[in-house]
Amino acid sequence: MPTVAIIGAGSSGLAAAHVFRAAGHSVTIFEKSRGVGGRAATRQREGFIYDHGAQYIKDANSAGAISHALITERFRTTDLLDIGKPVWTFDHAGHIQEGDPQQNAEPKWSYRNGMTSLAKRMAEGLTIHFNTCVGLLQQTHQGWVLFDSDGLALGEFAQLLITIPIPQALTLVEHSLFVDNIQGSIQQVLGAARYNPLLSVMLGYRPTPRKRPYYALVNNDKAHPISWLAWEHEKTPERTPQGTGLLIAQMAPQYSKDHWKLPDEQAVVRDVASLVAALLEEA
Repeated sequence: MPTVAIIGAGSSGLAAAHVFRAAGHSVTIFEKSRGVGGRAATRQREGFIYDHGAQYIKDANSAGAISHALITERFRTTDLLDIGKPVWTFDHAGHIQEGDPQQNAEPKWSYRNGMTSLAKRMAEGLTIHFNTCVGLLQQTHQGWVLFDSDGLALGEFAQLLITIPIPQALTLVEHSLFVDNIQGSIQQVLGAARYNPLLSVMLGYRPTPRKRPYYALVNNDKAHPISWLAWEHEKTPERTPQGTGLLIAQMAPQYSKDHWKLPDEQAVVRDVASLVAALLEEA
């Protein structure tokens, strides 16, 4: 069987593994963390369950039918749910209004136990090496040899797929060895990509914040410090302890860049909490 190494056990890496396996390949995935899902990630703390990256899955794009089938059929889990409430919008002045009715009519797929439920379901039956950081690639005339960050060989593979975020992929390519003169062209292509920083701030409240006619708010003019604000406990009551609520504020790129490395993280949390309170006019 042709051998394939996949670097990264996020959603794209897991999906690719199933495609390769269906084509008769032997697939091995290397993941530097201890879990799957990548940026579609879930954490738990003090009884709160929250998605701090991707908030839900939409299927209103060119690949929507494929995604819909994978989510609702092949990789369906018992905790799959459609977030019922709509997403509304707000502008730089904090004016809140109803969102796009067509978009809000589409399913917003999530999971009672968090977005990682999908990744865990997709990971079933796959060969995944966790806590394994690939630090160097060596191309040969037969394929690829992978080494970890300590220089230990991880194996030889005929094909290689890199699914980690581009800045990380670029660093890996820069430290790798290639047979053909392709390193420079790969670096040039990857170097053109740009990522916006995004701070996610989880705000737990007791008592539960008052009910709203929407599940989340999105800034529609890209001129507010908050880019996205979601009521995590609206997904399902199991997300928070009884009598509490959880809001997730994902901040705009410029705000995130300005506050990314401030030493006092609690000061950032307090500032975001005040911005949320001002937007919602709720203490």
